[in-house]
Amino acid sequence: MVYEVSECVIRNASLKDLEKIVEIERKSFKYPYPATVFISELFLHPELFLVIECEGLVKGYITGFITTSNCCHIASIAVDPGARGIGLGKKLLLSFEEKCSELKIRCLELEVSVSNEKALNLYKKLGYKIVERLPNYYPDSDAYLMRKEAD
Repeated sequence: MVYEVSECVIRNASLKDLEKIVEIERKSFKYPYPATVFISELFLHPELFLVIECEGLVKGYITGFITTSNCCHIASIAVDPGARGIGLGKKLLLSFEEKCSELKIRCLELEVSVSNEKALNLYKKLGYKIVERLPNYYPDSDAYLMRKEAD
């Protein structure tokens, strides 16, 4: 099924979304976070846990937290594999950045696998820059730490 990005809505995640979030996480990553991580994020950082809903169905999420250096750190972002390539990830990321801006955060940061070209291209296009390479960050690959200064 094809969705119009403009018709999809971003909202704060809730416990009722947990099952779908965990399903998307498992479909998206070789080493997925367990459900307990998302439960913690829901309670510790609810203002920075967003989902994108298309026709009443959760199709993606983004979650993060504020670091001691006053950066918004993206802990995880994923879009359901069947809904990729139409801009849902970009819409989630921009909404997350907006939330961070409202919180007067000075930068955004994330880690991404050096082999995840689609994600790397999106982040670069949106102004994220590679800060450093993190050896063995994942069990089978390095990661880049990427940062974007807030406007």
